Amino acid sequence: MRRLVASLLGASLAVSAPLASAAPPEPTGPHPRMFLDTKTKSAIKAAASKEGSHISRAIRECRRATASMKEEARNAYMGFNWASNTTNCALAWHATGDASHAKTAIHFFTALLDDWDTVGDGKGGDTAVRHDSGYAIRAVGVHAGVGYDLLHDAPGMTPALLAKARGRFAAWIDWYEKDGYRAKSPGTNYQAGYLFAVTAIAIAQAGEAGPAGAKLWRHVVDDVWGTQMKRAAQPGGLLEGGDWGEGWQYGPLSVASYGLASRAMTEQGVALPEFQRWSDEIVLRHIHALVPGDRGLFVAGDTQNETPNITPNAWTLMGVIGGLASDKAAGWARAELDRLKLKTEDKSFLLYDVLAEARGVAPVPFPRETAPTLYLAKGTGALYARTSWSPNAVWMAVQCTRTIDVDHLPANAGNFVLARGTDDVVVDPSPYGTLSSLTSNAPTVESAHLPPDYKPSQAFWSEKTRYVWARQTESAVVAARCDYADQYKFQDRPSDVPFAMRDLVLIPSADANATLVVVDRARSGADARGLHLRFRTPFTLATGKDGAASGTNGRTAFTITPAYTTTTATAPTLKQTGPGNCFGASTKRGDCNAARFAVNDYGVVLKGAQALGLHVLDVGPVREQVSPPKAWSAPDHRAVSFERGKLRGVVVVGEPATATADKLIYRAEPGRHVVLDGPASPTGRVAAAAERDGSSCKVTLRPTREGGMDARPLAMTVSDTCEVKEDPPSTKAAALAGFVAGPGAGAAA
Repeated sequence: MRRLVASLLGASLAVSAPLASAAPPEPTGPHPRMFLDTKTKSAIKAAASKEGSHISRAIRECRRATASMKEEARNAYMGFNWASNTTNCALAWHATGDASHAKTAIHFFTALLDDWDTVGDGKGGDTAVRHDSGYAIRAVGVHAGVGYDLLHDAPGMTPALLAKARGRFAAWIDWYEKDGYRAKSPGTNYQAGYLFAVTAIAIAQAGEAGPAGAKLWRHVVDDVWGTQMKRAAQPGGLLEGGDWGEGWQYGPLSVASYGLASRAMTEQGVALPEFQRWSDEIVLRHIHALVPGDRGLFVAGDTQNETPNITPNAWTLMGVIGGLASDKAAGWARAELDRLKLKTEDKSFLLYDVLAEARGVAPVPFPRETAPTLYLAKGTGALYARTSWSPNAVWMAVQCTRTIDVDHLPANAGNFVLARGTDDVVVDPSPYGTLSSLTSNAPTVESAHLPPDYKPSQAFWSEKTRYVWARQTESAVVAARCDYADQYKFQDRPSDVPFAMRDLVLIPSADANATLVVVDRARSGADARGLHLRFRTPFTLATGKDGAASGTNGRTAFTITPAYTTTTATAPTLKQTGPGNCFGASTKRGDCNAARFAVNDYGVVLKGAQALGLHVLDVGPVREQVSPPKAWSAPDHRAVSFERGKLRGVVVVGEPATATADKLIYRAEPGRHVVLDGPASPTGRVAAAAERDGSSCKVTLRPTREGGMDARPLAMTVSDTCEVKEDPPSTKAAALAGFVAGPGAGAAA
């Protein structure tokens, strides 16, 4: 799977000019050089006798390993147990001064250098990190490098063993640079393991490995951090916003590795301001990606987890606390660890836990009552929004990104999920390794020039897919537009789909329930090439007389109402899909619609060279009476209105050509109005006026160069007396003044 996706992406994405500056001098100070400065070492010594502290866990684990040498002699998986025993026991020695801990640490450090199946077998050595295309480097390379530094002056360490380690390091790094998987691809879990390893090794052996060590140091500073990682973390880079493109099955250990590796570099005088901001963004993304009721996180990529969401992992937050996060963000992360009761396993790399605890940051609850309820991680195109911070809120996650150079992220621009309180409503059940956009809720246009086995899925070569806008208003209306026409680019051939766009408009009601209007438009270029739409849900749906599909689950009622206006559509289908995968012998990869857990599917195909579909997805409490939405059309626009509680929403969809027209006139009842593709001047402003027209208001929109309202999109309230008032972009982000999280936090596209 990794090799297949990499081949689809091509050898690499465009490379910009080098960003590096001259490397600072090679470190030559005493050991340990990483992590255990005077303050940190004093903190772990003070906490060593405290029951329940993380350093006491490391001490306990070292004693267990010492007493279980026979069991621990076996390589449990990729050297993970030997690696954790090495650094856990090294930390235990520094905290207590007990030479027996150093002895155990050196025992497993030696195994990392020499062995593979069992301690003493000599089957590792120079080839130890080559297993599974280099996966083993995240344990063997990282913890041997850190172990070298922490154990350099330990009783029992010898010059000969240190020299052997330097020889192994050279063999490992030389091989990985040439043949290791994803060595130069930030944002991937393989590269994160390699990055931490090469960083730790370069620092640990500096001044002791001769010219080769000096060369490695310059490479790490100038090439790895100064160019590759800087490009990934700066504005516009893959890491901007703190999300992980491969998904959060792979994210936790990866971001924890980045956290400590970046800290190790700054300890040597290398400034990494991009990673200070990124560390803070990790915390923000974690908080916004939590489903209401803290039932899990949006996965955002591959997972084998058989539930819609994935459980938060303590490593994510431990890594940024022990890394470069600001005091404010570290306090939030510490409070989240406590609030969610997150803890790593005892038999794991406790280095992250110990360093996070030693920082001594006090937990500070994230200010949810004043925080923005929208967050955009620009690097991966993941948008998170909610109606409020109430545990009963409606929450949504959206994906819209060009092809990015990572594994485990299917082509699924326009995909979204939706939840209300403790109930998942629209879910992404994509099975592990899917290569089809049909396994998610992404819109899918049939392309003519993709290979037969790829159709009708989106493809893997896009350069232009993006949010045209992604914003939230003061009344918490969310509007996001995903332009995904370029998803049908095939290698170097331009996309043969000239227009493909999904708009998502989430309008909350007074009680934090919500209605989501999904607007899909595409020009496929041929009548026979349709637009495939699918909404996947755990709800059992039934179709009523009005064509709407509805059902209940838990405390939530969910209704999907279709409103088609310009295209011939197949009749909506409802079907159940059981657990499955996309790797069957007879499976056509681009047509796979399997699910990793059982779901119910609402599906429809919009036929015709030009397709328009409006779906109203209503989410609210069971037994609440809600009137069916109303839909209507005019020559220059389509519209839908709905009511929930005492609040009415109206979404007007203009023709793309309307943007150059001199006016747009529509009639609708008072409420919250959102107009997509209304007339706009080059400055993106529109003047709005309304007058009574029976029970409705006649609204007239005209382009204007001065004053007016933001027309991209236009959000406004129309009162019962037809008074028009702009619903401007939210200013809640100002409540986080003083916290620098970069443009990923609450930013609009």
